[in-house]
Order: sequence, then C-alpha cells, then structure tokens
Amino acid sequence: LMKRINKITKDESFSLEKDFKIYWMNNPIATIIPGKDYLSPSLTLITDDAIETKSKEKLKLYLQNWLINQIKENLKDLINLKNDNIKSSNVRALCFQLYEQNGVMKRDEIKELLKKFDLKEKSLLRKMGIKIGRYHVFLHRMLKPKAVVLRINLWKNFFKDTQKFEPPKFGLNFIFDQKIKNNKFLLICGFENFGNFYIRVDILERLFIKIIDSSNKGKFKLVSEMLNLVGCNKENFQKLLKLMN
Repeated sequence: LMKRINKITKDESFSLEKDFKIYWMNNPIATIIPGKDYLSPSLTLITDDAIETKSKEKLKLYLQNWLINQIKENLKDLINLKNDNIKSSNVRALCFQLYEQNGVMKRDEIKELLKKFDLKEKSLLRKMGIKIGRYHVFLHRMLKPKAVVLRINLWKNFFKDTQKFEPPKFGLNFIFDQKIKNNKFLLICGFENFGNFYIRVDILERLFIKIIDSSNKGKFKLVSEMLNLVGCNKENFQKLLKLMN
C-alpha cells in the first residue's frame, strides 16, 4: 500500500469522471465533494483503513493540488471573473453574474447593464474572453470540450438537483428533441432552446454573422454553408429561423 501511494504521488495519470470520482489506472481513489462554490471542490479519499494517517494526508494533498491545477488550466477564464483588481463597477457586476451562471447567460438578463458600457470596458471584456452576442453573453473558450466536461462536472457536484440531467454529446451543434429538457441546464452546457430545437450559443452567433453578411435590403439567400454550420436539414433550418424571429 505504501509503495502504491508513492507511485501515485509521482504520477498525474488521473481523470475526474462524471460519477465525481478521481480515477488512477481505472481505479477510483478519491471522490470530490462540494466546497465553498462550484469551482472550489474538496475531496475525500477512497483508501484502505490500514494506510497510516501521514500517507493519507500526503495522497490527499497531492490529489487536491492536481485538481486545483486542472481547474486553473482548463477554466482560467471562469476563475478570472472573480479578479479583485477589476476597477470598473460595470465589468465587476457582469463578471459576478456570469460567474454565477457558469460562463453563459442570456443577454436580455443584463441588457440594461450592457447599455452602460463604454468602449474601454468593452475592450476589457474581449481581453477576458467574454463574448457579447446578440442572444447571449458567454466565455467562448469555456465551450471547448475539455472545459465543458470539467465545469459541468463541478457544477453538478455542487448543485445536487442538476445531477439527473445529462449534457449533450460532443460534436453536436444542433439538437432536435421533443422530450422535455431542463433549458437552464442546457444553457449552462452551451445550448439555447427554440421550441424543440437546441443550438450551441457560439454557433448561433456565427449564424447571425453569416446572415448579416449576406443580407441585402432585409433579405438573404439560404446557402449550404448556413445549413452545414448549424448541422440540420433545410426544413428544420427554416423552422429554426421562424422560432428565432
């Protein structure tokens, strides 16, 4: 057991899985538990009672540092939302709300706040990785697969009522599902709802840009690039546009 602990603490071949357990060589060795907020989890070890306290503490500290580094590395933009050095009260207010909603929120929720931003403040938002879209305000780097997996896992660990929900499969930009889903959870996963359709918020923004760029006197031609971007057929695309007004 001592040799195994020494081997583990010289390794970083760990993975945090959706059962909230940290695995080493396909074996669960610790479980994350809620901390002060969703990005600050604690953990408990899954160990043999025969292991002495000093060795347990060594292993726990090592795994805690690994977990902290994973969060810092993959969720840097989320962590930066809590930067105490931000001088602008408008930016601080937006960052607080964005942090509370795991990096993505509807623009309508803060439309009055956004009206107060000057060019300098908007420039600061861009440097922080914050995208102000036509429907949403979001951290665009937090929609990358590795970031989504980690932040959703940490969110579900902290908010127990969301554990029954599953995030969409990766690689999908568009989902057609008639089953009732939790739209708030799916938004955290990066998907906006229109009727029975769900579309990734960053893809939605790119679609807007394509439409605007190809518009002439309020009209635009439906082209294959738009369908390919969204990932749906022509019939569903036309329905989506109507739902989007």
